[in-house]
Amino acid sequence: MASLMQRVTRAFPAPDYLAMNGSGIDISASSVKSITLASRGGTAVLASYHKMDLEEGVVFGGDIEAPEKMVEVLRTLRKRERIHFAHASLLEKKAYLYQTLVPSSTKDLRAAAEFSLEGNVPLSPEDIFFDFEVVREVEAGTVIAVTAYAKRIVTTYSDVFQKAGITLRSLEVESQAAARAVLGDEYRGRTVLMVDFGKDTSRIAVADNRVVSFSATVDVGGAAMTHAIMKHLGSTEEEAEKTKNEQGFLEGRENRELYEALMSTVSVLRDELVQHISFWNAGDESVPRRPIEAVIVMGGNANLKGLPEFLSRALGIPVVVGNPWANAFSLDRYIPPMPSNESLQYATTIGLALRSHARAW
Repeated sequence: MASLMQRVTRAFPAPDYLAMNGSGIDISASSVKSITLASRGGTAVLASYHKMDLEEGVVFGGDIEAPEKMVEVLRTLRKRERIHFAHASLLEKKAYLYQTLVPSSTKDLRAAAEFSLEGNVPLSPEDIFFDFEVVREVEAGTVIAVTAYAKRIVTTYSDVFQKAGITLRSLEVESQAAARAVLGDEYRGRTVLMVDFGKDTSRIAVADNRVVSFSATVDVGGAAMTHAIMKHLGSTEEEAEKTKNEQGFLEGRENRELYEALMSTVSVLRDELVQHISFWNAGDESVPRRPIEAVIVMGGNANLKGLPEFLSRALGIPVVVGNPWANAFSLDRYIPPMPSNESLQYATTIGLALRSHARAW
């Protein structure tokens, strides 16, 4: 059995000097986003970025259902952005992601990770590609995070990139790429909940010592807020988006009606976060866990005014908006040519592109 990285490396061999070269390409259910970073004076800078919308049904339920259409999108992206090599994300809906404890007496971590698949992944070993990362050392041994996918998923992704003329350098789960973007050195040794608040769905992931160890996708997103405003105010979608972005989710007499219109969606997100935090903090008898200390929000709706403050009060822990450039460069020294609110939509893509740069992680 091979890891995700080994599978891609064998399928797309490359010279050593190109081993880490590549743009970041993030495939979601509704779009394909790319980021290309360049090096300037020893640091990364933004060279280009682009987003292409997908037709409904091209990607569904975590699967690429229309490979030929995806090939065309990727081919167009390659030509427009001059992308030849890429680090890409795999949709988390099809991932099996968990922590396991490897006893200190065990020397072969990969063999231990492979042995753990049987009790955690409902697929035959011959149908799985997997990889793992070390989370931390404890008295009883080594805690590792294991990620597994069905071979057919990895093969489909590999095939569409190859047919589009893009050479893959790596494939990894979306949230781990996002963690590489937003979790700076201050999060070493800490456990945080990352929330990618998207258009139709939101990704929830636990990062333990900056290694993603649990993830889930929930059916709540910013589009539901927009529709609530449209219904409440009788406005167009464009007008509702403008109202949402300008007024936000702020309590107060002057904002009361909008606050109440948005509450139905925000309360669903709040309840999902409460549930997942409680699940993680309840612990696991087989693996020692550390409680979640903070929540980091990103995604297209993360900048909603008042949202972090509301969630922080509801959850009883700090909630902050992530900085997707945290591990790329200092915003005090370089301002990328991308609106800050838009960059929050590209956290995963930025994290993928960072694989091409030598900055320590």
